[in-house]
Amino acid sequence: MLLLKFRKLFSHYLDTEIQEMHENNVQLHFIGDLTALHPILQKKMAEAEKLTAENTGVCFNVAVNYGGHSEILMATRAIGQDMLAGKLTPEGLNEQVFAEYLYTKKQPPVDLLIRTGGDYRISNFLLWQSAYAELYFSEKNWPDFSPADFEMALCDFQKRERRFGSIKA
Repeated sequence: MLLLKFRKLFSHYLDTEIQEMHENNVQLHFIGDLTALHPILQKKMAEAEKLTAENTGVCFNVAVNYGGHSEILMATRAIGQDMLAGKLTPEGLNEQVFAEYLYTKKQPPVDLLIRTGGDYRISNFLLWQSAYAELYFSEKNWPDFSPADFEMALCDFQKRERRFGSIKA
């Protein structure tokens, strides 16, 4: 029953909101194991991604049935299959190649990861992609996180010095 409600709610959202996202130049991506979802919902999600694929504004990822550990394991299995098939060699595997096997392939790395709800952890979310991300924690829950809160997070982010793992000279 809960899955049916989720499917209907998600489907309704796609039917009513995707056009506005497209008009606002948002590029929409769904990340996670989508094969577990109902085929009708998978089709609507694919259509929404196709509609917004050429948009150049904000890249908006919606995580559905997603976990960072699962994503890394899925990528590792696919890499192993490609190695067995001779499409990839162990020497040919590097960070950039590995990233091409993730749900977020062809997307830039995460610059700022905002965690709402008062928790101080990333909770299995974008583990590989957020390796050099700046983390921002808010006590507010997501539904209450306002545009003003987002602006505060961005202002905090602008003050930070990013070294990407290098040593400051």
